[in-house]
Formats: sequence, structure tokens, C-alpha cells
Amino acid sequence: MSLVLVLMLGTIWCVDARTEIAEVGHPPPMFELRDETGTVHNLSDHIGEPVILYFTHNMCHYCTQVIAFLKRAHAQYDGQGLTIMTINVWAEGEKLIRRYKEAFGLPFLMLAGKNRELLKNYEVNFVPIIVFVGKDGLVREIYHHFILEQDFKDAVHAIVTEQL
Repeated sequence: MSLVLVLMLGTIWCVDARTEIAEVGHPPPMFELRDETGTVHNLSDHIGEPVILYFTHNMCHYCTQVIAFLKRAHAQYDGQGLTIMTINVWAEGEKLIRRYKEAFGLPFLMLAGKNRELLKNYEVNFVPIIVFVGKDGLVREIYHHFILEQDFKDAVHAIVTEQL
């Protein structure tokens, strides 16, 4: 009986040891996802740059407000190294991404994010979720569901202008 318990606990520990949870002050869990053309994008390619990870899906009405924040940040910090990666948590392929990007005129990446490990690592139980990653490769802020525009602006400014 105790051997079974030890094996069960060992299995649970192994699963937990492989799971990386996004936490402020730690590197974000890495991933590679496809865009609407099938091109693979790796988060690891953007470490050293300020990055916004934005988790959303096609039916999130509140998300349209955050998209406006993202578009303004994209325009304001164009040429300053800011990477915005929107991740559609319902999309497995290109079709949903293409429709979303066209509907909202997104000028930045949208990736197919229906990936169990990704959703678990970023604790995506609902959307939107916004993760701000600094130039040092560490998560600076995580907002679950709601963000005020001033808080959004402050978080973007902090990751873009931080000095290393």
C-alpha cells in the first residue's frame, strides 16, 4: 500500500516539476505557436525585448477594449522593440486567427493558442489575460480579466523604457 502511495506521489511530483507557471519576477514559460500563415513563432526569440502576451478568443467582448489599448501601444512604441503576441486560446489553426485579425485590423502577431500545456502554464481559465515581460526576460505584471487603461499604459511604459 505504501509503495503505491509513493509511486502516486512521485508521479504527481513529476507532473508538477514539468509544469511552469507564469509568475511575476520569473521568466515566462516558453512556447512556440503558429500564426495565420502557418509560420511558427517562439517566445524565446523575443527574450531581451519588451513583450506583451495577450490571451483572448473570438467571442470575448471585453477583449475589444484591450485590443484598442494594444493598438495604441503598438503605434506609440513602433520602432522601440515592443513585441505584442496575441494568443487566441480557441484557435487550433489559421482560420480563426485570420478572421479575428481581419475583423479587428490587428497590426501585430496573433497565434493559435489552443494548446493544453500553454493554457496550463499561463493559468488561462478565462480571458483576457495580459502578461508584461521586461527586457530582462522576467514577467513584470500579469492582469487577469480586467485592466484599467492607465495601468496598461504604465505597464507598457515600464517594460519599454527599463534600463538594463
